[in-house]
Amino acid sequence: MSRVRRSVSLRLANSLRVESVAEEYVEARDASELCSALDRARRDAVPVTLLGGGTNVVPLRRIEGRVVRVASRGISFRRGREGARVVAAAGESWHGLVRACLGRGLVGPENLALIPGTVGAAPIQNIGAYGRELSRWVSGVSVVDTVSLERKVLNAAECGFRYRDSAFKSEERGRYVVTAVTLDLRDEPAEAGYPGLAAELDRLGRAPSSVSVAEAVIRLRRRKLPDPRRVGNAGSFFKNPTLTAEAFDRLRGMVDIPGFSDGERVRIPAARLIDDRGWKGYRAGDAGVWSRHALVLVNHGGAGGREILDLAYRIRDDVAQRFDVELELEPAVLGRD
Repeated sequence: MSRVRRSVSLRLANSLRVESVAEEYVEARDASELCSALDRARRDAVPVTLLGGGTNVVPLRRIEGRVVRVASRGISFRRGREGARVVAAAGESWHGLVRACLGRGLVGPENLALIPGTVGAAPIQNIGAYGRELSRWVSGVSVVDTVSLERKVLNAAECGFRYRDSAFKSEERGRYVVTAVTLDLRDEPAEAGYPGLAAELDRLGRAPSSVSVAEAVIRLRRRKLPDPRRVGNAGSFFKNPTLTAEAFDRLRGMVDIPGFSDGERVRIPAARLIDDRGWKGYRAGDAGVWSRHALVLVNHGGAGGREILDLAYRIRDDVAQRFDVELELEPAVLGRD
């Protein structure tokens, strides 16, 4: 196991680029090192905070105990008659995995191109974009049980996938650490029917294929979202809420907003509510809202995690007061001030 380091800055380990200090820090490069790190923390009687790519977290000034960063690497491919099985280690870049699949002519995750973060975070969030979600292809998620330190593989049903959610975030929160993800990619047509995506393909003059869809998605994301290497951000800061049909009808009496069927409920774009309240492009010190996308909160340079959160709470409260819709934060908050 890597040595334990003390008082480690995490500013470059989170995409918001906010300053945060880990009381103790260690990297786990495979499942064996992860088990050792968890066991050692238990014996040392220190709390553990797990960290992957740091793209969906808001770290506060100090994280007590031991931060364990999952840094495993490796991707394997096995072709079958109807597609391919892909196994990727949790520490791999998600976009890197998408590129590796494209390089082998595989169809599926191209709609999820350029989503920041690691493979290990992908099933926790059940990432999705432009008409597709990760859960479509997951056949297994390899984990370490933090209670028993047992290694096991959970099937898709056991992962409890829901919209931008999973059992890892809710009923089993903190129980498992993802070490690898297995995807079964089927030979199927590329998904290009999502409205914005279809229009971008038309502009490019390209027929739908895994490569052309990925190219269009990348162009769309770069047009709307800031590059975290230049402007600190954690991607979408709020989940798109779901409403009852009655609540949606009331909301439409206050704002022009689309709705999308989600079982018996209606999913609405949180960005539309935030934009209507005039928050897009707003700035308070170095904490702000991206001028091209109301869901993205940004760090213009010197904001701390608390400043970002305070702005998020102001937006949430404003939307709730005006529209009676409660916005839920997407990223996890780590540590304390």
